[in-house]
Amino acid sequence: MIEPFLRQLDQLREGGYYRRLDETGRRRLQVLLPRLLRAVARVPNAEAALSRVLHVIERIGGRTVYLALLNENAVARERLFELCAHSQFLSDQIAAFPLLLDELLDDRLFDTTPTRAELAVELRNRMANCAVDDTEEQVEALRQFQRAAMFRIAVPDLTGRLPLMKVSDRLTDLAELLVQATLDLAWQQIVARHGVPLCGPKDDALRQAGMIVVAYGKFGGIELGYGSDLDLVFLHDSSGEVQHTAGPHAVDNGVFFLRLVQRLVHLLTVHSAAGRLYEVDTRLRPSGKGGLLVQSIEGFADYQRTDAWTWEHQALLRSRAVAGGADLRNRYESLRVELLRTAVRRPTLREDVRSMRERMRSELSKSKAGEFDLKQDAGGITDVEFLAQYWALLWSTRYAELVTFSDNIRQLESLASICLVPQETVDVLTAAYRAYRQRLHHLSLEGGDNNIAPAAEFEATRDAVRAIWRQTMETSLQSTSD
Repeated sequence: MIEPFLRQLDQLREGGYYRRLDETGRRRLQVLLPRLLRAVARVPNAEAALSRVLHVIERIGGRTVYLALLNENAVARERLFELCAHSQFLSDQIAAFPLLLDELLDDRLFDTTPTRAELAVELRNRMANCAVDDTEEQVEALRQFQRAAMFRIAVPDLTGRLPLMKVSDRLTDLAELLVQATLDLAWQQIVARHGVPLCGPKDDALRQAGMIVVAYGKFGGIELGYGSDLDLVFLHDSSGEVQHTAGPHAVDNGVFFLRLVQRLVHLLTVHSAAGRLYEVDTRLRPSGKGGLLVQSIEGFADYQRTDAWTWEHQALLRSRAVAGGADLRNRYESLRVELLRTAVRRPTLREDVRSMRERMRSELSKSKAGEFDLKQDAGGITDVEFLAQYWALLWSTRYAELVTFSDNIRQLESLASICLVPQETVDVLTAAYRAYRQRLHHLSLEGGDNNIAPAAEFEATRDAVRAIWRQTMETSLQSTSD
């Protein structure tokens, strides 16, 4: 049984990593290796765990202070082995960013996750230590903060101590803090060149214009995973006869906000030494990728009232203002509810939703015979989402509370609480939704790049969702909206 372990250790000693170590590093490694062998005997999946730990050691490279840390701190050593035994994802995170080894010293690592308030304090402290004019240092600090925070969320998640919905809550909190921080940085940089944007009816009655970031999709629906993109829309409140900045290089406010958004997206997506913060998708803005990257909130409202397709109202239902000034964010939230109650084309709603769903199934499903695409196949995640969206939009004229929330679960629960959809139906859909999302979550953490499960795995659940879909979308409807 010991031979596979010895082989791995021999490969390490004979490889380029060992040859590049200085004498201090080699001494520290020679002390550490026997301790690794003793520790590996106490964890499940021992051979894989040792392989992952050795990969972490190789990635430590010349920073042999971490070898000393593992030598001197048995608790950190044991925690490293437990994490590597439990998860390829966690070991990959440590290997990619060895500074995470410092997190192993925190006694709270396995049992608690940081609250939003704690994350905010940590982010503020990290940014306070950066030079105010060093953008590269600031971006690196943001990325290091994100890495550490995601790791502290992932540990209790992957060791079974944190339920999926709480994982998404914490990852969404993290994304909101980072988007606000990058918006603040972008604002400071663009204002430094052009001055603040002012607007109003005339020069002696001006106010400062602002901008908000609106999250759509998984971010808007509070369902972020570890590798999720951010679907973002940008809205400003500049209006009036006068719209320009008040700086030495004054520009029209439209130019200011365009440059602000371009800078914000750059900060979110640029690669630093610790990687990038997020992938950003802006295609959900009005008129799609051919539309304006940023527009006024009045123009956005006009588009939603007169030109938006039903699928865009479905997307609007899953949106939230996540960064920017509080007054403009509140204005957006009120506008969103108003639009979802008044702008939806209810006479064609069911046919619009059904035809879009059929198109998505035929064009986006990746499953083959004997497989189930958890997101796109009949009875899957998108069926549950479309049912919730259809019902919420159908009855939102009467019941504003149906479109108050942006997440699928609370939309369904609101429908049941008003007795618009039977509680048993909602229970089936919410249970299916949670089960599908849990499976997708595990697939992503295992490194999979698709949404495929064996067809038999969710057969009963899938059949139950399909039955609800057929009853709702493919038979005559007894009740309609106002």
